[in-house]
Amino acid sequence: MTIQNKIYTYFDRDPELKVLFVFDDEFIADELQPLEWKARYRYVEFQGDWFTTKYHLDTDWADEKVVLLFHQPSPLRIKSLQEKFPLMDVLTANAEYHHQDYTAFMQQYHLPPQMTSFVEKNIAQLQADRMMRMLSSYYADGTITEEVAVRAFISSYMGTQQVLDWDTILVRLLLMGRKTEQTKRTDFYSKLRKAPLVSKRLEQRLVSIFGVSYEDNTLEKVSEIVIRMKYNAIVQKLAPVEADNYRRYRITNTLALEQINRILALALSQDKSATAFMETIAELGSDIRDEKIVRWYGADANYYYMPEQLCVPVIQALMSEKLKSEPKKVIGRLEEIALKPSIDEQTAKVIDFAIMAARFYERLSEGISLILDTPDEYVERYASDYYLYDQFYRQATEAFYKISPSTSLYDAAQVARKQLDRDYAKYANQLNMGWMRCVKEAGGMTSFHQVWQQDFYSTYIAPAQKKVAVIVSDALRYEVAEELIQALAKRKHVSHINAALATLPTETKYCKPALLPHKEMFLYAEPNGEQQVAVDHAILNSMPKRTTQLEKYRKEGLCVDFSEVESYERERNREIFKHPVVYVFHDRIDRNSHEGDAEDIVKSCRDAIREIETLAHKILESYNVTEVYITADHGFLFNNMEFADKDKHKVEEEALEKKSRYYLTKSDKEVPGMVKFPLHEVSDMSENGVRVATPIGTNRLAAPSGGYMFTHGGASLQEMVIPIIVCHQERTDSKQPVSVTLLDRNLSMQASRLRFKLLQSDAVSMDKKERVVTCALYYNEQAVTPVKQILFNKTDQLLDNRRVQVDLTLNQHVEAKVLQLKVYDVEDTLNPLIKENVTNNTLIENDFDY
Repeated sequence: MTIQNKIYTYFDRDPELKVLFVFDDEFIADELQPLEWKARYRYVEFQGDWFTTKYHLDTDWADEKVVLLFHQPSPLRIKSLQEKFPLMDVLTANAEYHHQDYTAFMQQYHLPPQMTSFVEKNIAQLQADRMMRMLSSYYADGTITEEVAVRAFISSYMGTQQVLDWDTILVRLLLMGRKTEQTKRTDFYSKLRKAPLVSKRLEQRLVSIFGVSYEDNTLEKVSEIVIRMKYNAIVQKLAPVEADNYRRYRITNTLALEQINRILALALSQDKSATAFMETIAELGSDIRDEKIVRWYGADANYYYMPEQLCVPVIQALMSEKLKSEPKKVIGRLEEIALKPSIDEQTAKVIDFAIMAARFYERLSEGISLILDTPDEYVERYASDYYLYDQFYRQATEAFYKISPSTSLYDAAQVARKQLDRDYAKYANQLNMGWMRCVKEAGGMTSFHQVWQQDFYSTYIAPAQKKVAVIVSDALRYEVAEELIQALAKRKHVSHINAALATLPTETKYCKPALLPHKEMFLYAEPNGEQQVAVDHAILNSMPKRTTQLEKYRKEGLCVDFSEVESYERERNREIFKHPVVYVFHDRIDRNSHEGDAEDIVKSCRDAIREIETLAHKILESYNVTEVYITADHGFLFNNMEFADKDKHKVEEEALEKKSRYYLTKSDKEVPGMVKFPLHEVSDMSENGVRVATPIGTNRLAAPSGGYMFTHGGASLQEMVIPIIVCHQERTDSKQPVSVTLLDRNLSMQASRLRFKLLQSDAVSMDKKERVVTCALYYNEQAVTPVKQILFNKTDQLLDNRRVQVDLTLNQHVEAKVLQLKVYDVEDTLNPLIKENVTNNTLIENDFDY
């Protein structure tokens, strides 16, 4: 029976009853206030106006049945209150609402004798409708205990409609300490004060874990608890050091630490509560200075929990002290930190940058020789290995520009980036100095056995008997093309990449025409002295002219600009790709980079990868084209740094044309720091006496054209080695998913958590496709941790980059000594890919016991 129905019963039993008094019962007040009442019934919550209330009872409410609630004890029970109760005569003439006798209540619900004292002191609240609803199932199945009732009371004070477990209660208690929770906090502690036994049980719980209880005389109430929570969550795995001034907060009780870790895991298990928990730690735990902990224990310490404020000094120390000297250790440490739920978006971006920078330094630290014996070896080595330096540098730069300047780690990241700029520039210069020396010693560029750019059509396109498309992407550097291959691998395409050599100068107007079929090429000087290239006696400076040139060698061949096909209008593009050979000219990188800054350059590379991958997929998927060839006119040099005039090589001799990476001259004199090649040896242009002069390393020339950060035209490997990607589509998906391997053995749970590593054994490639797995700990076939889903889609050829660290935390009590780790493919939930026993070293909390 609800309280309202019980009140109706009072009036039904006594027709003469006019006023029913209800005293000092917050539960009843909460429940009666929103209710609708029968006609001629009135519910009134006394607000302190005795005269007005008396007047209404005698006049306006005289014909109504009034339920009058007071927030004070009953004067019938405490006689000293009677003289100060002006409505004593009304009370005496009517009735007071009484709860059921506690003995009868215990008998009715078969409560155990151990609950007698608790029921006697809390009978009013136990009979409230809300409590009856919360505890009904416990009464019905006989599982009611004082511990359950205490949790029900606290849960109700917290505004929930269900009985929370202790971990959830304590998480909510901590989160109520925030400034934004003041109203909710005030209400909760006000109710708690009126239930001394419940308050006592909560205090016992807190003291058993943290060594202190909440402080009712402070605004936040739980600041001391949060301080201890934060400190022990961070350092529990570390041996204390003498310098640690916070050692007085150290908790050594294993059971208490297990409970702290469960509370921590629960708070961080969902985005909303994790955000609130980190706010709590930041607001109330600020007395524990994170930078001091890092100073005492070091950046390499195995901190159990890393709040954002702790991550900052750790990451800063790793970037400033170990990025160059211990890159592998930095990568491992940052990958661990990246998995922390406390990492915010901006900190994650700093980590991404630092990891990519560390990957560059990791390769640099391997001591790979930059001195080879033949020019062919240089090209082959660049295509298989050296290109990764350029790729890591570009990707690190790209990651840097995603970091907001407002983040606290920005300055440290900027210092690291500038050092990376200098170290990469030094590497690239050393590599190309060795390369040019080797070319000179071999007798020049005629010593190569690779395909030259001018042979592209005759080697690849002329023999094709089916429809093909060619995508010519201006300045698609080889290392960018390698990343493009990885993107293509995620489709049903089969692609492979070959290296070829661009003609010199590695300039668009010289290189792009060489990709079209031709018989001869020669220099042509405009009236203003500007040098152009004539192809079969035509200047191919427009798309119609290029189409005309292609049609001379392949009937109905067509050249189009990327802008004509990027809208992907099906019917329009079907007409375009009906032609037997279609050249699509794409120029995202070159167009956006010459006048752009470093951020524009790396973004243009990213955009180019996306655009070309999409275009190649559409051509193969939708337009009935057999093969797609992707190549470039040239590569580029990229250094994110300013080039002072003193660092630019001065050109003293007469030149037909002069740019930042080359000049054309008829002089055969040797120039310090420069190398000269006869034009007819490095291109299909047959002009005798003209030479291409280019710096031996990566130096820039003082030239009116500018463009020093992003530049090309010279003979560096980055400029000359161009990709030729051949791509076709498999109509049936015959790729097998990548394999997944467990790297750890003898697994054991520590502090409610299991940490292990999974390895994506194969890279996603033309033979292997991505795989999605789930992993969790199981007991009796039931998951006892959250089930995590992991996507294995890495295309990286470096094995170390395909490792994934996984943390699983118990979300329920488990008494078993042995659990099972199971990893399933999402498409097969019956047969685990991995099944491994795990020793459960976690101490399980005892039942709540008084």
